[in-house]
Amino acid sequence: MSVTQSWKEKAVTCLAREIGVLAEIIVDDVIFDLGLEEAEMAPRQLMSFLARLQRELPETVDREAIIQQLANELLST
Repeated sequence: MSVTQSWKEKAVTCLAREIGVLAEIIVDDVIFDLGLEEAEMAPRQLMSFLARLQRELPETVDREAIIQQLANELLST
């Protein structure tokens, strides 16, 4: 892993703390479904990504809290 994490790596790392190995699968599925590029993401794409990701998370976790934490991490860079 590089010293500077990409937004995808940050998303997977953040989600993995809550849902384990499903994190990378779910993130990859959302990226594919939305047709996003892994290199960079525009602000409006970030909102679409987070909204879609929230719907894909398991019902057994606090989806809203996870998405808020992820948004804070992604926007802090």
